[in-house]
Amino acid sequence: MTLSTRRPGSNGSNGQDGNSVVLGPKDRLVGQLFIEGDLSVSGTVDGSLEATGDIEISGGGKVTGTVTAYNRLVVGGGASLIGGEVRVARLTVEDGATFTGRVSMGKAETKTPPAAEPIAEPVEVVIAEPEKPKAKRR
Repeated sequence: MTLSTRRPGSNGSNGQDGNSVVLGPKDRLVGQLFIEGDLSVSGTVDGSLEATGDIEISGGGKVTGTVTAYNRLVVGGGASLIGGEVRVARLTVEDGATFTGRVSMGKAETKTPPAAEPIAEPVEVVIAEPEKPKAKRR
């Protein structure tokens, strides 16, 4: 499942389209979530998160999977992040938080898919049967 949201006009903290999404303590997400703005997680996520703003994992929030925060990732005390790949511009891990993962830091770059390689034209292959020896005449 992939969810995407865009709500211009609401008040968010990062100033990017003013979008802010909250996954509460009883919320659970399995899949992918892309947010244009900020994301706050105090529930459970098993999958990948990507936000153009901040991602904050707080309270009893637990995230297992890939995380990309274009601005900042905060793993609060009591929260846990067990990520395979974490890509962030800035990272804060507070006392009491659990963090496991491989971190790449720096400004997030927009991914561009690699150019497709040309496919070779099919070649017709003809297999000739071997000639049968001619019977000798007497």
